[in-house]
Amino acid sequence: MPEPSRASGAPPSRRPLGMDRVPVLPPGAPFLLEALHDDDLSFTAIARAIERVPSVAARLLALANSAWSSPASPVTSIEVACARLGLRVVRTASIALAVSQPFNPARCPAFIAATFWTTALLNAEAASWLAQQFLPPAQSTVRTAGLLANLGLVWLAEALPAETALALGTADRIAPGSTDLRLAERCGLGYVEAGTLLAEAWRLPENLRDAIARQLHSDAQLTPLCQLVSAAIHIVRILRHRQPWETADERLIRLGLDAALQEAARQHMVAIHTRTTALAETLFGRGAGCSR
Repeated sequence: MPEPSRASGAPPSRRPLGMDRVPVLPPGAPFLLEALHDDDLSFTAIARAIERVPSVAARLLALANSAWSSPASPVTSIEVACARLGLRVVRTASIALAVSQPFNPARCPAFIAATFWTTALLNAEAASWLAQQFLPPAQSTVRTAGLLANLGLVWLAEALPAETALALGTADRIAPGSTDLRLAERCGLGYVEAGTLLAEAWRLPENLRDAIARQLHSDAQLTPLCQLVSAAIHIVRILRHRQPWETADERLIRLGLDAALQEAARQHMVAIHTRTTALAETLFGRGAGCSR
């Protein structure tokens, strides 16, 4: 297993009580996740894959007919919804909806779905932008890795709601790794390790598992994909906590983001922030609360 995220550096002898059963993806979701990474699929083929997960199909139809999409006329088919929303939104929204289904974190008062998914969607956007600059062939994979990076937090919020709420209440969310550390102290594992366990149980590709496991690392030995995801998460943290952009660290410099590219990244993220937040609220409800 990839390096654990616990402060002690040693994996727990067993999963904490309440996390002994890994949530199962809905039927059709593994096929859908695989299909969405095929850049050659037509909207028709993507629609057929989405229809294999009816709950995702219904939510995408609702999104296509929402105020966020503002269609000129009602959208009544998945294929038309895909064309209306665009491939990038369809991919991201479908993956987010599919992987969120097995969880019900409502018992954790500190977990607010819309805020969590706003961060996840912004991570995906930042990762995608960076991949377009430095690793275009892997853009869809990097985007998915950014989207799923924090998914372990949803599992912790459902399985250990009281402990997770306490950890979120004491974490310094501006400091990198603080939330993960507090969760490890309260729950027995952090969201990084929990997300890695999920990725392994769901048999996600190794490069996705590695990116989730190493998202808080910044050393030069990371694979290019891991470096992009780590940098994307750092960029989103700066944006969401309104830190000075000058706090950008060596992981951005190592990627080759000179001053001009860093400014371009900042402008892109500022430009898409409001619409991405609205997308998360449309898909997962309004609220303000926990984010990483």
